[in-house]
Amino acid sequence: VSTQSTGRYDLQGPSPAPVFTDAAIDKIKNRGEDPFFMYLNYMNVHSPYQAPKHYQDRFTSHMKANKDRKAYAAMMSSMDEGIGNITKTLLAEGIYNNTILVFASDNGANVGYCKDNELVEGGKVFNKRNVQRIEPGSNYPLRGGKRSIFEGGIRSVAFVHSPLLKVKGRAVNDLIHVVDWFATFEDIISDGYRKHPLYHIKERLPTDSISAWRAISKGLPGKRKKFLININTKGSVKCGPKNAFKGLWKNLRKLIVG
Repeated sequence: VSTQSTGRYDLQGPSPAPVFTDAAIDKIKNRGEDPFFMYLNYMNVHSPYQAPKHYQDRFTSHMKANKDRKAYAAMMSSMDEGIGNITKTLLAEGIYNNTILVFASDNGANVGYCKDNELVEGGKVFNKRNVQRIEPGSNYPLRGGKRSIFEGGIRSVAFVHSPLLKVKGRAVNDLIHVVDWFATFEDIISDGYRKHPLYHIKERLPTDSISAWRAISKGLPGKRKKFLININTKGSVKCGPKNAFKGLWKNLRKLIVG
């Protein structure tokens, strides 16, 4: 189930989050009898930084000077409210106890512009050039952000929540790459046993994905030991340590399980 299938070209306004939330809730309520997978890709907190006034008013008292920062926080608040409403729907529909919620990001927050393998962040110009713009995101205490291969750009926080987890209330420090969610979801629907799946998985071509389900659900050691950070110095990757282009990252920042 993808919320992108609900094409709406008649809507105007600064906040798409309620539209995505309403579409997700509608899909859940009209899901039928079969198990389902929902990929809900909120646009928050991507630029442009805009949010309804009643969300921004929550942060007016302590974010007066930075309008983008206040809008950024308001966008996050709007998304948080939407996720809460979706969770309430899962409870009301009686399927919460048989559902796994995964919250993840594709990269670190956008913190500034990169130039010649350098980064502008938090008002500090590492290459002593003029600041073009300071984005409202933060990956503190990590350096860098989106479009860089510094830690702030490639290490992100995620969490998994479900009554189905065997071991809860902990942090997973094993190495997990974003491509690993594919094999992980395969293990989830097959109850962790590829040889005796609960639901049929068609044969497919090999992938780089490695399941992290046993590390997430049972607290066992993860299977991934390394992965390539980047092989292309052009395109969207604008800055980062030169020796990292051929490097292998060996630590995930944190995955919260509970």
